[in-house]
Amino acid sequence: MKFKLSNSTPLLKASYFNAILVFVKVATAIITSKVIAIFLGPSGLALLGNLKNFIQTASSFTAEGYQNGTIRYVSEMDNNEKQKDKISATIFQLSLGFSLIIGVFLFLFASFFSRFVFQTIDYDYIIKLIGICLPFLSINLVIIYILNGLEDYKRMVIVSSVLSIVNMLTSVILVINYGISGGLVAVILGQVLVFILNLFFLGSHRKILKNIFRFHLFSIEVLRNMNKYFLMAIYSAAIVSINLLLIRNLIIDHLNLREAGYWEAMQRISGFYIMFFTSLTSFYLLPRLSKVDSYQLFKKEIKSFYLLSIPLLIIIFFTIYFLRFILIKVFLNDDFLPTSSLFFWQLIADFISVLAIALVKQFHAKLMIKAYVFCNGLLNILYFVLSYIFIERYGLVGVVKAYALSYFIYLVFVFLFVYNYFKNKQNV
Repeated sequence: MKFKLSNSTPLLKASYFNAILVFVKVATAIITSKVIAIFLGPSGLALLGNLKNFIQTASSFTAEGYQNGTIRYVSEMDNNEKQKDKISATIFQLSLGFSLIIGVFLFLFASFFSRFVFQTIDYDYIIKLIGICLPFLSINLVIIYILNGLEDYKRMVIVSSVLSIVNMLTSVILVINYGISGGLVAVILGQVLVFILNLFFLGSHRKILKNIFRFHLFSIEVLRNMNKYFLMAIYSAAIVSINLLLIRNLIIDHLNLREAGYWEAMQRISGFYIMFFTSLTSFYLLPRLSKVDSYQLFKKEIKSFYLLSIPLLIIIFFTIYFLRFILIKVFLNDDFLPTSSLFFWQLIADFISVLAIALVKQFHAKLMIKAYVFCNGLLNILYFVLSYIFIERYGLVGVVKAYALSYFIYLVFVFLFVYNYFKNKQNV
């Protein structure tokens, strides 16, 4: 019996480069988490998690807001250099402009945001540093999105790997020498170093950086198209980051900071093994679905992705569950062993999330804004409300159960919206 993936060559090529990138990201993340676990412990990990979510919220108003739109339109204009220059110039200039505005805002109200993120004003200098470095973060991310849209996987892997390695080295050095303050500074400082290194590793694509200052290429048409993606992205990134921050604070208030550290450790370990599958949806599925108009072709692409991912998910997840104690000791240390009680429900939730995220790429590919807003809002509201209810009954594991149930309901609604989209186009 022959086993064949439809469209296997593009998918396997994307999977190959994605696997390399994920390996680098996971390896650097493991080293970083190990150092943080040894030197800062669960409490330090929880504070760094809050900072990470805050930076994601800030960057959602800049580069991250244009991720899916950039990938889609650069991919569609594959043979139109003039239009690609307009797209890159417009995105660079929009991201840089918003970065400067938000950076000033963060700098002026640093004490307020420090109290919100860290529950103390002692780290207001971290907020100010984010404001200063946000433009560099934005430019680095836009470069990666453009390379993704061009499907220059090799160059994208190089640039993204440099980002991960530099961030890891910065974090390790500063955490060892300066403790929690060094860890907080490292989260953002590495972006400046990466920007400088990108000048060397972009190769022939270095010319796209000129578009940052080619203001005559700024396009109102591109802006109109991108604004729809921008609204979707900032809505999603902001609601997710704020929701995670609220849930982390919920755990701190109802349990303690140490329990929040265990939950944050589970989120990090989850990020290690789920990264390959979630990044592949943007790496491969989004550019492909952007060019698909019929239900049959859509099913073909999704089937290819599921045939590759589901067997791997099952094998990897069973392995992770039975090796969870070893993984905790390797990635973190013995202080985090209570995290083992969270693995079962986290793995179930992550399995469902991969199935759902693959389908959600159709929302991005075809600008299904109402469906996207409704489903993401439902997911995050359910996650917080169920966490609030379950934490009283089940303790910390209740938060992970809430995550699994929320994603199951989310998957059902996403499927119904996608099916209805094609039914209305009479392509089912």
